[in-house]
Amino acid sequence: MSLSFVYSLEMLGTAAFAVSGALAASRKRMDIFGFCVLALMPAVGGGTIRDIIIDRVPVFWVSDNRYIAVAIIAALVVFFAPHRKPGGRRQLLVWADALGLSLFAVLGTEICLQHNTGPLVAVMLGVTTAVTGGMIRDVICNEIPLILSREIYATAAFVASLAYVLADNLALDGNLALTIGVATGFAIRGLAIVYNWSLPSFGATKD
Repeated sequence: MSLSFVYSLEMLGTAAFAVSGALAASRKRMDIFGFCVLALMPAVGGGTIRDIIIDRVPVFWVSDNRYIAVAIIAALVVFFAPHRKPGGRRQLLVWADALGLSLFAVLGTEICLQHNTGPLVAVMLGVTTAVTGGMIRDVICNEIPLILSREIYATAAFVASLAYVLADNLALDGNLALTIGVATGFAIRGLAIVYNWSLPSFGATKD
């Protein structure tokens, strides 16, 4: 597995989640400091929880400050970029979040497997990596987190993590296994966004 490829995916995921946080800040009309704070929450929140659980010392962004730099740069770009289309920022937020979700689910799983957690725990922490930061972002914005809504969200992260584990167990090339996992998760989340797919809720009845 190419370390440069993995690192590039990590930076892409960091940027995507940071953009989602900054876009959420823009919808709440926050100042530039608020943009940076909300960009950092999804960008590093989930990975921080994962690293603490698996006792990965130091936490990833402490040992490599470029994750913080990428998140802040993304926040500044969103802050100064013009957005005139009504509802456009909401759509960008959803799709940036979908990309970050699939990337972080797979990368979180891969990191856990490297730390010998076993496939089941790796998948669980991969999902944790993907959804925790977004939950923090939404709570700060006083919105119901996507993971608690009927949208297919955590399910997409779970499928992405599982697809990576299966591809890795098939002894596929490491980069290919990562790509399969990310593409699978993003496809499921993307289809759910486009076609409004959702999981059935308790007590739901058919008309």
